[in-house]
Amino acid sequence: MNNFFSVLDPNIKVFLGIAFTLGPICIFSLILLLKRIERDSPDRIRWR
Repeated sequence: MNNFFSVLDPNIKVFLGIAFTLGPICIFSLILLLKRIERDSPDRIRWR
């Protein structure tokens, strides 16, 4: 796996690092936002 990253362009390495960092943070913040909306008005959000 380390060999795969060594042959990539440095710009792609930076992009992958940013994507791997910001992706989970954005998903987590979206879930928190939806839970806050559900707590304020439960009829607006359906989890099914």
